[in-house]
Amino acid sequence: MTTQLDILVSAAQINQRVEELTAEIADRLDEEAVVIGLLQGAFVFMADVVRGLARHGKTPRTDFLWLSSYGDSHESGGRINVLADLQKPIGGRQVLIVDDVYDTGRTILFAKSYLASKGAREVLTCLLARKPLAAELPAPDYLGFDLPDRFLVGYGLDDAGRGRGLPDICAVKT
Repeated sequence: MTTQLDILVSAAQINQRVEELTAEIADRLDEEAVVIGLLQGAFVFMADVVRGLARHGKTPRTDFLWLSSYGDSHESGGRINVLADLQKPIGGRQVLIVDDVYDTGRTILFAKSYLASKGAREVLTCLLARKPLAAELPAPDYLGFDLPDRFLVGYGLDDAGRGRGLPDICAVKT
């Protein structure tokens, strides 16, 4: 990736925050809980969350919901598309949605409503990062970091498919 980047959150800071979050989450999750990652951006964060939960004695079932609002653009298109649905039913279960960035709120609010319509007993949210615009929206149940309104890459976040494997959360220099 040849784009110039500013490191906003280091890998060490991410690891520390994930450990703090999973300690909190483990206290609330029941034995039948399902952790659902929103693809593609949340896959790295979700992997760390479920490993952290295991360190705290919780081994929830996992699943994925592939939603898209960005495509290859830096701007959300506003319309949420379900690209791939859950693989197993969630009726009557507690669900923890793990997502990457809380920006406009459209994706996470859509996911909450969608999973509730599939019969989830309780829908909790865990977001890696929140941008300033989302401060006016309902707060997530669990939040990693408040970050500036910049385009983010690394730790699962991408710029048109590039940069997901970077260990830090970075902002693309404009």
